[in-house]
This record gives sequence, structure tokens and C-alpha cells, in this order.
Amino acid sequence: MLRHDPESVACESGSVDVLIEEIQRFPIPSDELDRYRNVLGSRKPSRPYAFVLGHGLWNDLDLQATVNWIDAIVDATKEQLPYLAEPHAFFPKLILTPNAAGVDKPHEWRSTQGNEALMMFEESVGVEAAKRGIEHLGTWNMSIQSTKFDGVHVDLRGNLVKGMMVLNWLNMLDVERY
Repeated sequence: MLRHDPESVACESGSVDVLIEEIQRFPIPSDELDRYRNVLGSRKPSRPYAFVLGHGLWNDLDLQATVNWIDAIVDATKEQLPYLAEPHAFFPKLILTPNAAGVDKPHEWRSTQGNEALMMFEESVGVEAAKRGIEHLGTWNMSIQSTKFDGVHVDLRGNLVKGMMVLNWLNMLDVERY
């Protein structure tokens, strides 16, 4: 893209800051929450933040652990940045659930992380996310026919599709509300 269509990757607003904070267990250790809070800062930034939560298989698709994890992250965010707790605050949040399992999924994980479990988890997370004002991007359906070299992780093309879907979500945000 950079060689053939460099203008297609340009951002009108200049630079874009991307931060990845890895929090993949619940209860969330206090040092991880402290690190997350420090990254957020304590003032309202000049440009809005968008929060994208990517959920993997870290908790064996335990819905209650996932809900607790989401709530802890959102609560810590609102505590650190109180303007996000105000009614009608511009606080865009998206959660991505895990992709489909592949044929090479290890047998010992198929009962808890196989396709039926993944579909049920995705549907349940979507319901719980909606209750919390969080948008949900389920990736099971888009990934069921993609290549998973180890039965778990999608290939680069599958990750590119997920990345494009997140960029489309970001593009649809009503940033003018900020």
C-alpha cells in the first residue's frame, strides 16, 4: 500500500496514537491496573480515546470472569478519567471476541474452547456488552473458514480482516460529539 497507494494510509488529523495494554486475567493484579491508569493520564486529552478490548482464550470462555474483567477495566477508566463517567460522555468502547477454532484445535481444549463453546460465548458476550453500552464485534463467523495453522490463531489475512473491521468501526465514530 505504501508503494502503490501511499495516500490511502494517510490520516487527516496527523499522527495517531495507538497504545496496547495487555490485561488478560481476572482479578486484574493491582500493578497492571496501576500501569493502565498511568498510561491514561489524568486529564481529558485534546483528541478522544477509543477503547478496543480484544478477548482471547485466557479464561476458558468463562462468561462471568469476562464480565468482571470488562467491568473492572471500564470502572478503572472512569475512575482515572472522570469526564468519561458523565452522562452522555463520548466513551467509545468495542469488544472483539475470539475467532473460530480450526481443525487442528488440540483435543484437550475442544470441549471448553471448541466451536460450539466459542459461538455461545460470542453471543453471550454480545448481550452483556450491550447492557454496558459496549459495541461487540464477533469474529467467529468471519473466521470459521480461515486458516488456523495451530487450530487457534488465524493467519495474517484473518487478522487483516479483523483490523479492517476495527478501522471501519473507528471511522464510524461520531468524533464531533467529543
